[in-house]
Amino acid sequence: MLNNNLEKDNDTKLEPAEKKLIALAGAQLSRKYRIEKIHGGSWFNMRLLSLGFIPGESIMVINRFGNGPITVNVKGNKVALGRGAAAKIMVSEMR
Repeated sequence: MLNNNLEKDNDTKLEPAEKKLIALAGAQLSRKYRIEKIHGGSWFNMRLLSLGFIPGESIMVINRFGNGPITVNVKGNKVALGRGAAAKIMVSEMR
């Protein structure tokens, strides 16, 4: 029997039913995250999709410049994003 706040995933591991989502702007350095949602207009979403920011894709924050841009590794490419853009990308930490 499963606890109410746990779901069974592929009969091998248990994960929380609700993932804790944070904005990419608040993500920690050198940790892996999964892209969950992108909040933006159609142009913004298409631009991010063309750069590899696809929901379900894993990313890693590789550099943070104080209050400046955040550099992430997505699909083997380094991409720098401003804080405003990073605030519109919701991620969950991968374990």
